[in-house]
Amino acid sequence: MSKKIENIGNTYTSDENKKKQKMQTRKRVVRRRITVFGGILLAIIIILCCMLVTQKQSNEQASVERQQKEHKYEKQQNEELALKEKLNNLNDKSYVEKVARDEYYLSKDGEVVFKLPGEKSQSEKKASKDDK
Repeated sequence: MSKKIENIGNTYTSDENKKKQKMQTRKRVVRRRITVFGGILLAIIIILCCMLVTQKQSNEQASVERQQKEHKYEKQQNEELALKEKLNNLNDKSYVEKVARDEYYLSKDGEVVFKLPGEKSQSEKKASKDDK
């Protein structure tokens, strides 16, 4: 059927055909550009999402590590306070005398120390715990 129809060879129809062809090529070019820029935009979005997930995991890991270090720091602070208290006690003469009397059975001049059979000193308690 298309073979039976012939185009008129005037300038108007040829100009219209050229315009249609230009419009079709422009549409193809625009579609290609949209496809290319859309693909680039999609690639950027995927890369940013991957970076977001990676950063979130890194932040969670850093948070866990920070909490562990804070816990360790608190333990060290408590230990430091205990050691400072022990140092202050060791600088106190009455405490040193008490420890010497209790653990080492030392006495003042003229004093006699009696050890009762039911009593265990702290050093003996420690030794019995170490044996277990």
